Amino acid sequence: MKILGPVVTSKTIGQSYIQIRDLVPLAKKYNYSSIAILENHPKSWIDFIHTCNLYKIKPIIFFEYKNNVALLKNTEDLKKAIRIYNGMKDNLYFFSSKKILRKIVYPTKRFSELINNLNGDYIRKNYSIENYIDKKLYNYILSIDTNYDISKFFVDIPNMGGFKKLYESILPIIKKIPESYMDRLKYELEIIRKLNVSDYILTVKKIIDIAKESKILIGPGRGSAVGSLIVYMLGITLIDPVKYNLYFERFLNESRQELPDIDVDIESEKRDVLIENLAKEFKVAQVRTYVRMKSKSVFKKVKSILGIDYSNKFTKKIRDKENMKLYNKPEIKDFYTLSFYLEGIETAESVHAAGVILSDKNIEDIIPLDFSRNIPATLWEMDELKLIGIEKFDLLSLDTLSLLKKFNFHYSKDKFFNLSNKNVYSMISRGLTEGIFQLESNLAKKLTRKLRPKNFNELYILLALNRPGPLNSGMFDEYLEGSSKEYLKKMLPETKGVIIFQEQVMYLAQKLGGLAAHESDNFRKAIAKKDIKKVTALKEKFISNAAKKIGEKEAKELYKKIEIFAQYAFNKSHSVAYSHLSYWIAEIKSLYPERFYLEYIKYKGFSFDLYNEIKLMNINLLLPDINFPSGKIKKSVVILPLRTIKGVGEFVEKKIFDDVNKNGNYISFEDFIKRTKNIGITRNIIEQMIKGGAFNNIDKNRRKLLRKISEIEMYASDSSQKILSSVFGENLRKKDKNIVTSRNDIIAFEKDAFGFAIST
Repeated sequence: MKILGPVVTSKTIGQSYIQIRDLVPLAKKYNYSSIAILENHPKSWIDFIHTCNLYKIKPIIFFEYKNNVALLKNTEDLKKAIRIYNGMKDNLYFFSSKKILRKIVYPTKRFSELINNLNGDYIRKNYSIENYIDKKLYNYILSIDTNYDISKFFVDIPNMGGFKKLYESILPIIKKIPESYMDRLKYELEIIRKLNVSDYILTVKKIIDIAKESKILIGPGRGSAVGSLIVYMLGITLIDPVKYNLYFERFLNESRQELPDIDVDIESEKRDVLIENLAKEFKVAQVRTYVRMKSKSVFKKVKSILGIDYSNKFTKKIRDKENMKLYNKPEIKDFYTLSFYLEGIETAESVHAAGVILSDKNIEDIIPLDFSRNIPATLWEMDELKLIGIEKFDLLSLDTLSLLKKFNFHYSKDKFFNLSNKNVYSMISRGLTEGIFQLESNLAKKLTRKLRPKNFNELYILLALNRPGPLNSGMFDEYLEGSSKEYLKKMLPETKGVIIFQEQVMYLAQKLGGLAAHESDNFRKAIAKKDIKKVTALKEKFISNAAKKIGEKEAKELYKKIEIFAQYAFNKSHSVAYSHLSYWIAEIKSLYPERFYLEYIKYKGFSFDLYNEIKLMNINLLLPDINFPSGKIKKSVVILPLRTIKGVGEFVEKKIFDDVNKNGNYISFEDFIKRTKNIGITRNIIEQMIKGGAFNNIDKNRRKLLRKISEIEMYASDSSQKILSSVFGENLRKKDKNIVTSRNDIIAFEKDAFGFAIST
């Protein structure tokens, strides 16, 4: 048996340049029948075993622990090693690491020669593991047959009582829903029962319940889950799917092979609190992610190694087939080799922005964990966890919810029925959308001014169209001009006959194409992903059935239109849910514009676009004031907070706020210096505050104040007490009279402080 190894993979960050995606194909190319990896962690194991199985290569895993090594023979050994890694005791045979003579850390010889900054060998064509390890160990490896089954690391979601519990949970609500909803309810219940996803849905309900108990604001829903009546009845989502004609099949259908996807938006400041509270109810782990080198970083690194730069020869992704032609050009070959193997290399560890694993079993018995955080993180990434069958729950931070919370926002029936404030639509139609959820980009402002939404339906259509795809495909123009064919206008009156939503693709597939509900979702997905194999049969069925109703020529033309627009069609469920957030935040902005701008600036910072919009709203924007460090509002007036001045920051702002709150306003510049000299405010910060006009209400002469800073610093070493007690003395006052701050000075100062002039 020809064995490659022992190999250290790139997941041992900083010690290897070998990615598993390169390791296994190289081993196959060189006719190795087996690969051995050797690391002091289990980070690589799932990907390694899975990839080896794909290439029909035998995986062998060594686990290094405290200068000893264990050869893991089977799945049970892997589990023992994981328990040991997680800090538990277990019985595993270890031998001295001295039996390992060398390790392989480079993919190829040429790569090794070019990098030359790690000790270690490279993958050779004819150089088996016997050259790297003790002879007795080599004979021992030959005598065993490793067998690893990654499915044995599956951790199930919590057992929440299954379908019986789900049905019992909605029983009290059934009496309250209209009779017309009953068929939909029965249909959804049957699919949920068939697909055995009740525990998943009930776990999400528990997450929502814990959030509510903790007074944490949760979003009204997102994604395809908003299309489920059951999910709505359970209080997971807050949008009535029947009212908005949303499709359950977009969320769940008979042909779906995986668990449904119910993502939860959480006010950003409380996400960690929610996870900590979930940990009191379940076993919880966050999901590992890695920071990886992308092309820009790769080219920078390669340039620093070789002193040459051929990055302009490459297309976007280094591993594109088009770039492979560069390998044959001698002058570019080394640049290509390094770039190829460096792209995707792990450089740092992090945690998934949204994903958490929840279980009622002890995760640490089966999954390797990083315990350095308050909530542990898996050592395996999401794609690896999926290979095992483990599902994550996505809890996403959303600043808009935190901003709504600042205005004491809470859900009520009124919030979902009264969506017709004319001032809201007028403001949006003028493109005054800074701070309005989903409508802040320059493209959004352009589209809002063109579309000029007058009601909630047009608002959620706007959100669906607010992407480059609909604009470039002609979808937006067709909607604006109302140029669709008459039969489509009759079938899709909501969007003037334009196929804007994914649900509309499904609707046409069912009504004209004769496809079953679950087939229509497969049809939509196959077209959007350009999956030729899956779409062919459904395409023929669609055209054949549609031809009977609208004629063959029209049916083929409609299919072509669907083919184009399906690439850009948006999930209506998601658009409707998020439009509620857009409307609510816009309504607050229209009712309390001064307070809205101040709070928004504190969250997102200050920008030139925001400055211009505030002026258009006829609000007087004033420079920061040292006596109102967190800003202040009056009718048609906003005083900026100190943090808007570059270099000041929230920490300094709070220090000054606390001092003003405790000791009262500053009566002079000298008073400020005396009171803040011991709280860590540097000269540079004070200079920035002077330039930003923060002392204008004390002394408008900014140049004079900058001079005083220099004078204080000049004399501080030998006479600071005297200077501070005499407030600089008579001579300094006389000199001050000759210092003038010109208009040009103010412009220059404010550009330095804010990036642009405000007060001129």
